[in-house]
Amino acid sequence: MKRIFSFFVVLLMLFMLPSISLGYTKVGPYISGQLGVSSLTDSDVSVHGHDLGSIEYDPGFASGFAAGFNFGMFRIEGEFGYQGNNVDYKYDHDYYDDDYYDDDDYYDDDDESDMTAYSFMGNFYLDFVNPSPVTPFITAGIGMANVELFDADDTVLAYQVGAGLAFALNPHMSIDLKYRYFATEDLDLEGYDVEFASHNVYCGFRFTF
Repeated sequence: MKRIFSFFVVLLMLFMLPSISLGYTKVGPYISGQLGVSSLTDSDVSVHGHDLGSIEYDPGFASGFAAGFNFGMFRIEGEFGYQGNNVDYKYDHDYYDDDYYDDDDYYDDDDESDMTAYSFMGNFYLDFVNPSPVTPFITAGIGMANVELFDADDTVLAYQVGAGLAFALNPHMSIDLKYRYFATEDLDLEGYDVEFASHNVYCGFRFTF
């Protein structure tokens, strides 16, 4: 039974070979870089289950560098990423009556700061290879992120999902346009529980050796 299943798997792969050869995908190792815009969703902030309010963000800058291997129909890669956004902190004034913290422990209303995130992700891409130079793809990744806000930081589990289009310039070079939803576990910033999630849009360049 296993031999029959293996035979059909190999046969299916052989049928796929013509479409792969007609496409513009180059099989082999590659490197890529990308620049884009990050739009962080408003974050709820809490302490010991008490809601303090939310953090509002301005659109920010996102970038990434990756190295991986293209197998034809799918790719795997390791990616280092960075993004930064300006924020305004909003708190719940009524929570000042709680005994857990003094007034000095709170950030001022409209306190301006930066939120920065450094990430290292392992990504998987599924390429819908076709005879044209435009290849749609979907992607997912998991890894770790170090996020800093108000001089406090935390390193947590991170994940991302997305989709995009690759425009082949030649068998070795392509321009990638992609959207990603990037999120982490709740951050623990010196006792403050902070949510982190971002919608990112990138334009990148990929070179396959």
